[in-house]
Amino acid sequence: MTITKQNEKRMHKYEEIGKVFHDFRVNRNISLKQIADENVSISQISRFERGESDLSVSKFLIALENMKVETGEFMDALQKNHDSETIEFMSKLVPLEYKRDIAGFRKLFDEQRDKYKKNPSIYQYKLNMILAQSFICKCDPDVPFPKEYIDEVADYLFMVEQWKIYELILIGNLYLFFDIPLLDKMGKEIMGTAIDRGKAKDVEIITLLNIFETCIHRENLEAAGFYMDNIPQLIEDEILLYERNLYHFLVGLFNYKNGDKAGGKAIMDQAIQIYEWLGCRNLADNYKKDLEKYTYDLLAERGVTLE
Repeated sequence: MTITKQNEKRMHKYEEIGKVFHDFRVNRNISLKQIADENVSISQISRFERGESDLSVSKFLIALENMKVETGEFMDALQKNHDSETIEFMSKLVPLEYKRDIAGFRKLFDEQRDKYKKNPSIYQYKLNMILAQSFICKCDPDVPFPKEYIDEVADYLFMVEQWKIYELILIGNLYLFFDIPLLDKMGKEIMGTAIDRGKAKDVEIITLLNIFETCIHRENLEAAGFYMDNIPQLIEDEILLYERNLYHFLVGLFNYKNGDKAGGKAIMDQAIQIYEWLGCRNLADNYKKDLEKYTYDLLAERGVTLE
Protein backbone atom coordinates (compact mmCIF):
# COMPACT_ATOMS: atom_id res chain seq x y z
CA MET A 1 0.00 0.00 0.00
CA THR A 2 1.33 3.49 -0.85
CA ILE A 3 1.99 6.08 1.85
CA THR A 4 -0.72 8.26 0.29
CA LYS A 5 -3.35 5.54 0.71
CA GLN A 6 -2.19 4.86 4.26
CA ASN A 7 -2.63 8.55 5.06
CA GLU A 8 -6.09 8.53 3.47
CA LYS A 9 -7.15 5.59 5.66
CA ARG A 10 -5.88 7.41 8.77
CA MET A 11 -7.89 10.49 7.85
CA HIS A 12 -10.99 8.33 7.37
CA LYS A 13 -10.51 7.08 10.94
CA TYR A 14 -9.95 10.60 12.30
CA GLU A 15 -13.25 11.66 10.72
CA GLU A 16 -15.14 8.86 12.46
CA ILE A 17 -13.55 9.59 15.84
CA GLY A 18 -14.06 13.33 15.41
CA LYS A 19 -17.73 12.84 14.57
CA VAL A 20 -18.35 10.81 17.75
CA PHE A 21 -16.48 13.45 19.78
CA HIS A 22 -18.63 16.17 18.20
CA ASP A 23 -21.82 14.23 18.97
CA PHE A 24 -20.81 13.91 22.64
CA ARG A 25 -20.12 17.64 22.87
CA VAL A 26 -23.34 18.73 21.17
CA ASN A 27 -25.54 16.27 23.06
CA ARG A 28 -24.13 17.56 26.35
CA ASN A 29 -24.52 21.17 25.24
CA ILE A 30 -20.83 21.91 25.71
CA SER A 31 -19.11 24.61 23.66
CA LEU A 32 -15.65 24.38 22.11
CA LYS A 33 -14.56 27.16 24.45
CA GLN A 34 -15.50 25.09 27.50
CA ILE A 35 -13.28 22.22 26.37
CA ALA A 36 -10.27 24.24 25.22
CA ASP A 37 -7.51 25.24 27.63
CA GLU A 38 -3.78 26.00 27.56
CA ASN A 39 -3.08 22.45 26.35
CA VAL A 40 -5.56 22.14 23.48
CA SER A 41 -6.97 25.06 21.46
CA ILE A 42 -10.43 25.70 20.05
CA SER A 43 -9.09 25.49 16.49
CA GLN A 44 -7.40 22.13 17.18
CA ILE A 45 -10.62 20.65 18.55
CA SER A 46 -12.67 22.10 15.70
CA ARG A 47 -10.36 20.62 13.04
CA PHE A 48 -10.37 17.29 14.90
CA GLU A 49 -14.19 17.17 14.93
CA ARG A 50 -14.26 17.82 11.17
CA GLY A 51 -11.72 15.04 10.55
CA GLU A 52 -9.15 17.48 9.16
CA SER A 53 -6.45 16.63 11.70
CA ASP A 54 -5.66 14.31 14.57
CA LEU A 55 -5.06 15.11 18.24
CA SER A 56 -2.15 13.67 20.15
CA VAL A 57 -3.08 11.10 22.77
CA SER A 58 -2.40 13.56 25.59
CA LYS A 59 -4.50 16.34 24.03
CA PHE A 60 -7.33 13.92 23.22
CA LEU A 61 -7.43 12.67 26.82
CA ILE A 62 -7.39 16.24 28.13
CA ALA A 63 -10.28 17.16 25.82
CA LEU A 64 -12.28 14.14 27.02
CA GLU A 65 -11.58 15.04 30.65
CA ASN A 66 -12.67 18.65 30.07
CA MET A 67 -15.88 17.28 28.53
CA LYS A 68 -16.35 14.90 31.51
CA VAL A 69 -16.37 11.79 29.29
CA GLU A 70 -14.61 8.60 30.36
CA THR A 71 -12.31 6.96 27.82
CA GLY A 72 -14.25 3.68 28.02
CA GLU A 73 -17.54 5.48 27.46
CA PHE A 74 -16.15 7.19 24.38
CA MET A 75 -14.78 3.94 22.91
CA ASP A 76 -18.11 2.20 23.46
CA ALA A 77 -19.91 5.01 21.62
CA LEU A 78 -17.37 4.87 18.78
CA GLN A 79 -17.94 1.13 18.33
CA LYS A 80 -21.74 1.49 18.50
CA ASN A 81 -21.66 4.27 15.90
CA HIS A 82 -19.68 2.05 13.55
CA ASP A 83 -21.79 -1.05 14.19
CA SER A 84 -25.18 0.64 13.83
CA GLU A 85 -24.51 1.88 10.30
CA THR A 86 -23.00 -1.46 9.33
CA ILE A 87 -26.01 -3.37 10.66
CA GLU A 88 -28.43 -1.04 8.86
CA PHE A 89 -26.61 -1.52 5.55
CA MET A 90 -26.34 -5.32 5.93
CA SER A 91 -30.01 -5.66 6.81
CA LYS A 92 -30.87 -4.18 3.42
CA LEU A 93 -28.63 -6.63 1.55
CA VAL A 94 -30.21 -9.85 2.81
CA PRO A 95 -33.71 -9.62 1.25
CA LEU A 96 -32.26 -8.27 -1.99
CA GLU A 97 -29.86 -11.20 -2.21
CA TYR A 98 -32.58 -13.83 -1.86
CA LYS A 99 -34.62 -12.16 -4.62
CA ARG A 100 -31.59 -11.32 -6.78
CA ASP A 101 -33.06 -7.84 -6.99
CA ILE A 102 -30.66 -5.93 -9.25
CA ALA A 103 -32.71 -2.73 -9.13
CA GLY A 104 -32.66 -2.86 -5.33
CA PHE A 105 -28.88 -3.30 -5.30
CA ARG A 106 -28.46 -0.36 -7.70
CA LYS A 107 -30.53 1.82 -5.38
CA LEU A 108 -28.41 0.72 -2.43
CA PHE A 109 -25.23 1.46 -4.38
CA ASP A 110 -26.51 4.95 -5.19
CA GLU A 111 -27.36 5.60 -1.53
CA GLN A 112 -23.85 4.66 -0.40
CA ARG A 113 -22.26 6.64 -3.25
CA ASP A 114 -24.21 9.74 -2.25
CA LYS A 115 -23.16 9.31 1.39
CA TYR A 116 -19.54 8.91 0.32
CA LYS A 117 -19.71 12.07 -1.81
CA LYS A 118 -21.04 14.03 1.15
CA ASN A 119 -18.62 12.40 3.62
CA PRO A 120 -15.56 11.28 1.58
CA SER A 121 -13.51 10.74 4.73
CA ILE A 122 -15.84 7.98 5.97
CA TYR A 123 -14.32 5.03 4.14
CA GLN A 124 -17.08 2.66 5.24
CA TYR A 125 -19.37 4.17 2.60
CA LYS A 126 -16.85 3.41 -0.16
CA LEU A 127 -16.58 -0.20 0.97
CA ASN A 128 -20.37 -0.45 1.09
CA MET A 129 -20.51 0.83 -2.50
CA ILE A 130 -18.08 -1.87 -3.56
CA LEU A 131 -20.06 -4.52 -1.72
CA ALA A 132 -23.33 -3.44 -3.38
CA GLN A 133 -21.61 -3.44 -6.78
CA SER A 134 -20.43 -7.01 -6.21
CA PHE A 135 -24.05 -8.15 -5.77
CA ILE A 136 -25.05 -6.36 -8.99
CA CYS A 137 -22.27 -8.12 -10.89
CA LYS A 138 -23.14 -11.52 -9.41
CA CYS A 139 -26.78 -11.11 -10.43
CA ASP A 140 -25.87 -9.87 -13.91
CA PRO A 141 -22.64 -11.44 -15.26
CA ASP A 142 -22.66 -8.97 -18.16
CA VAL A 143 -21.83 -6.15 -15.74
CA PRO A 144 -18.04 -6.01 -15.23
CA PHE A 145 -16.64 -5.58 -11.75
CA PRO A 146 -14.13 -2.67 -11.70
CA LYS A 147 -10.57 -3.83 -11.07
CA GLU A 148 -9.87 -0.76 -8.96
CA TYR A 149 -12.47 -2.00 -6.49
CA ILE A 150 -10.46 -5.19 -6.01
CA ASP A 151 -7.35 -3.12 -5.31
CA GLU A 152 -9.30 -0.97 -2.82
CA VAL A 153 -10.55 -3.99 -0.90
CA ALA A 154 -7.19 -5.78 -0.97
CA ASP A 155 -5.48 -2.68 0.43
CA TYR A 156 -8.10 -2.43 3.16
CA LEU A 157 -8.00 -6.13 4.15
CA PHE A 158 -4.23 -6.19 4.45
CA MET A 159 -4.22 -2.99 6.47
CA VAL A 160 -6.58 -4.08 9.27
CA GLU A 161 -5.13 -6.13 12.10
CA GLN A 162 -7.99 -8.60 12.47
CA TRP A 163 -10.79 -9.68 10.17
CA LYS A 164 -14.10 -9.24 11.95
CA ILE A 165 -17.61 -9.84 10.64
CA TYR A 166 -17.55 -6.95 8.14
CA GLU A 167 -14.23 -8.06 6.63
CA LEU A 168 -15.52 -11.63 6.35
CA ILE A 169 -18.61 -10.36 4.54
CA LEU A 170 -16.39 -8.45 2.11
CA ILE A 171 -14.35 -11.57 1.36
CA GLY A 172 -17.43 -13.78 1.22
CA ASN A 173 -19.13 -11.58 -1.36
CA LEU A 174 -16.12 -10.60 -3.46
CA TYR A 175 -14.92 -14.19 -3.79
CA LEU A 176 -15.88 -14.27 -7.48
CA PHE A 177 -13.43 -11.49 -8.26
CA PHE A 178 -10.29 -12.67 -6.40
CA ASP A 179 -7.84 -15.02 -8.09
CA ILE A 180 -7.66 -18.53 -6.65
CA PRO A 181 -4.22 -18.33 -4.93
CA LEU A 182 -5.26 -15.21 -2.99
CA LEU A 183 -8.73 -16.57 -2.27
CA ASP A 184 -7.37 -19.91 -1.11
CA LYS A 185 -4.88 -18.16 1.16
CA MET A 186 -7.71 -16.17 2.71
CA GLY A 187 -9.83 -19.28 3.08
CA LYS A 188 -7.14 -21.21 4.93
CA GLU A 189 -6.54 -18.23 7.19
CA ILE A 190 -10.25 -18.16 8.04
CA MET A 191 -10.37 -21.94 8.52
CA GLY A 192 -7.63 -21.67 11.13
CA THR A 193 -9.78 -19.44 13.36
CA ALA A 194 -13.33 -20.60 12.56
CA ILE A 195 -13.65 -23.44 15.09
CA ASP A 196 -13.03 -21.28 18.16
CA ARG A 197 -14.92 -18.16 17.11
CA GLY A 198 -18.26 -16.98 18.47
CA LYS A 199 -20.75 -14.89 16.51
CA ALA A 200 -18.39 -14.57 13.55
CA LYS A 201 -18.38 -18.32 13.04
CA ASP A 202 -21.64 -18.32 11.04
CA VAL A 203 -20.24 -15.69 8.68
CA GLU A 204 -16.98 -17.63 8.38
CA ILE A 205 -18.86 -20.78 7.37
CA ILE A 206 -20.73 -18.97 4.59
CA THR A 207 -17.49 -17.36 3.44
CA LEU A 208 -15.76 -20.74 3.29
CA LEU A 209 -18.70 -22.23 1.37
CA ASN A 210 -18.40 -19.39 -1.15
CA ILE A 211 -14.68 -20.06 -1.53
CA PHE A 212 -15.36 -23.79 -1.91
CA GLU A 213 -17.87 -23.05 -4.68
CA THR A 214 -15.50 -20.69 -6.49
CA CYS A 215 -12.66 -23.23 -6.49
CA ILE A 216 -15.04 -25.75 -8.09
CA HIS A 217 -16.25 -23.31 -10.75
CA ARG A 218 -12.70 -22.44 -11.72
CA GLU A 219 -11.81 -26.12 -12.07
CA ASN A 220 -9.29 -26.00 -9.21
CA LEU A 221 -10.48 -29.27 -7.68
CA GLU A 222 -7.34 -29.69 -5.58
CA ALA A 223 -8.04 -26.45 -3.73
CA ALA A 224 -11.75 -27.30 -3.58
CA GLY A 225 -10.95 -30.68 -2.01
CA PHE A 226 -9.45 -28.95 1.03
CA TYR A 227 -12.77 -27.24 1.79
CA MET A 228 -14.83 -30.35 1.08
CA ASP A 229 -12.73 -32.22 3.64
CA ASN A 230 -12.64 -29.51 6.32
CA ILE A 231 -15.98 -27.68 6.22
CA PRO A 232 -17.98 -30.62 7.70
CA GLN A 233 -16.36 -30.10 11.12
CA LEU A 234 -17.84 -26.59 11.16
CA ILE A 235 -21.41 -27.61 10.27
CA GLU A 236 -21.95 -30.57 12.57
CA ASP A 237 -24.75 -28.74 14.40
CA GLU A 238 -28.01 -29.86 12.74
CA ILE A 239 -29.54 -26.42 13.28
CA LEU A 240 -27.29 -25.15 10.46
CA LEU A 241 -29.72 -26.53 7.88
CA TYR A 242 -29.09 -23.92 5.19
CA GLU A 243 -25.31 -24.32 5.46
CA ARG A 244 -25.49 -28.12 5.52
CA ASN A 245 -27.74 -28.25 2.47
CA LEU A 246 -25.61 -25.76 0.55
CA TYR A 247 -22.57 -27.88 1.36
CA HIS A 248 -24.52 -30.94 0.11
CA PHE A 249 -25.24 -29.13 -3.18
CA LEU A 250 -21.57 -28.18 -3.57
CA VAL A 251 -20.42 -31.75 -2.93
CA GLY A 252 -22.69 -32.77 -5.80
CA LEU A 253 -21.16 -30.08 -7.98
CA PHE A 254 -17.65 -31.19 -6.98
CA ASN A 255 -18.45 -34.80 -7.91
CA TYR A 256 -20.00 -33.65 -11.18
CA LYS A 257 -16.90 -31.64 -12.10
CA ASN A 258 -14.70 -34.55 -11.01
CA GLY A 259 -16.26 -36.89 -13.57
CA ASP A 260 -19.23 -38.42 -11.73
CA LYS A 261 -21.82 -36.42 -13.66
CA ALA A 262 -24.87 -38.58 -12.97
CA GLY A 263 -24.07 -39.00 -9.28
CA GLY A 264 -23.22 -35.36 -8.84
CA LYS A 265 -26.45 -34.22 -10.48
CA ALA A 266 -28.45 -36.57 -8.25
CA ILE A 267 -26.95 -34.97 -5.15
CA MET A 268 -27.68 -31.45 -6.44
CA ASP A 269 -31.26 -32.49 -7.22
CA GLN A 270 -31.61 -33.73 -3.62
CA ALA A 271 -30.43 -30.38 -2.23
CA ILE A 272 -32.92 -28.47 -4.39
CA GLN A 273 -35.71 -30.83 -3.30
CA ILE A 274 -34.91 -30.13 0.36
CA TYR A 275 -35.26 -26.38 -0.21
CA GLU A 276 -38.60 -27.00 -1.93
CA TRP A 277 -39.86 -29.15 0.95
CA LEU A 278 -38.93 -26.37 3.36
CA GLY A 279 -40.84 -23.83 1.30
CA CYS A 280 -37.66 -21.94 0.38
CA ARG A 281 -38.93 -21.12 -3.11
CA ASN A 282 -36.37 -18.42 -3.98
CA LEU A 283 -33.47 -20.64 -2.95
CA ALA A 284 -34.86 -23.63 -4.85
CA ASP A 285 -35.42 -21.56 -8.00
CA ASN A 286 -31.96 -20.01 -7.83
CA TYR A 287 -30.24 -23.37 -7.49
CA LYS A 288 -32.37 -24.84 -10.27
CA LYS A 289 -31.06 -22.11 -12.57
CA ASP A 290 -27.52 -22.86 -11.46
CA LEU A 291 -28.04 -26.58 -11.97
CA GLU A 292 -29.19 -25.99 -15.54
CA LYS A 293 -25.96 -24.13 -16.26
CA TYR A 294 -23.75 -26.71 -14.54
CA THR A 295 -25.31 -29.78 -16.18
CA TYR A 296 -25.96 -28.53 -19.67
CA ASP A 297 -23.39 -30.85 -21.20
CA LEU A 298 -24.85 -33.92 -19.43
CA LEU A 299 -28.34 -33.11 -20.69
CA ALA A 300 -27.00 -32.55 -24.18
CA GLU A 301 -25.40 -35.99 -24.11
CA ARG A 302 -28.83 -37.44 -23.43
CA GLY A 303 -30.42 -35.52 -26.28
CA VAL A 304 -32.28 -33.10 -24.01
CA THR A 305 -32.37 -29.47 -25.12
CA LEU A 306 -32.83 -26.50 -22.82
CA GLU A 307 -35.21 -23.76 -23.88
